[in-house]
Amino acid sequence: MRIRQRPANGPGAPAASGWRLALVGPAVLVGVVMVVFGVLFWTLPAPAQTKPVRTDPASIAAGETLYDLHCSACHGIGGVGAKGPPLLGVGPAAVDFFLSTGRMPLASPNDEPVSGPPFFNPDQIADIVAYINYVDTVHGTPGPGIPDVTPPCDVETASCPTLSEGNSLFLLNCAQCHDASGAGGMLSHGYVVPSLRQATPTQIAEAIRIGPRPMPNFGPGQFTNQQVSAIADYITYLVHTKNPGGLGIAYFGPVPEGFVAIIFGLGVLLLVSRFIGNRG
Repeated sequence: MRIRQRPANGPGAPAASGWRLALVGPAVLVGVVMVVFGVLFWTLPAPAQTKPVRTDPASIAAGETLYDLHCSACHGIGGVGAKGPPLLGVGPAAVDFFLSTGRMPLASPNDEPVSGPPFFNPDQIADIVAYINYVDTVHGTPGPGIPDVTPPCDVETASCPTLSEGNSLFLLNCAQCHDASGAGGMLSHGYVVPSLRQATPTQIAEAIRIGPRPMPNFGPGQFTNQQVSAIADYITYLVHTKNPGGLGIAYFGPVPEGFVAIIFGLGVLLLVSRFIGNRG
């Protein structure tokens, strides 16, 4: 006896094809959502990257000892402030900047912080940063972290800066005070704009974020992490590249360079004319 098979698409056929059709819509929706999130992930600016800070108890204890010995007289025990401003909430970037550039500690709280050779070695600075960061964490007032500067790239992306981007940002926001060559200058009220020619990329990025007086600070709302890295990379390139024009004359600018050219140029012409005249 022959057994008749059911038609594949007949009334008695399995409902598998219906289930497949029902799954097509959700699958397409999930795919679209994944594509959208993927595009957003690659186009949104990368979050600010910071260097890690020591958190081991030994470093924190060593930093506390150094702080109590050299800093507490002005900034108070635990950074609460005394003769000097409080340090609660300043963050690792500010502590590392002022210590690594030699601006702190001061001989007197009335002195103006100026850059110079650091008083502490890098290991001691890292310990003091660890202690202040620990105090900030306990009080719930963490400040800006130490920026991790990204090296320049040939092609600009959302997380990779270029020297051309840094050049544009520096000329627009920094050159008015620091000079186009980074040589520094003078401001009113006796403020001295320091030269950037000895600053490290990290110190440049820290200064952008914390704004040491009289410089304003630029938070993530003004400069992204990429833009901070671009400026730091450009300044580093600017001060370490060879001068294609020959002698830079300390990068004082076109007016002093013009005086030098006139004095030496006219002096040479005078000597040559005198020599020719004597021979005639």
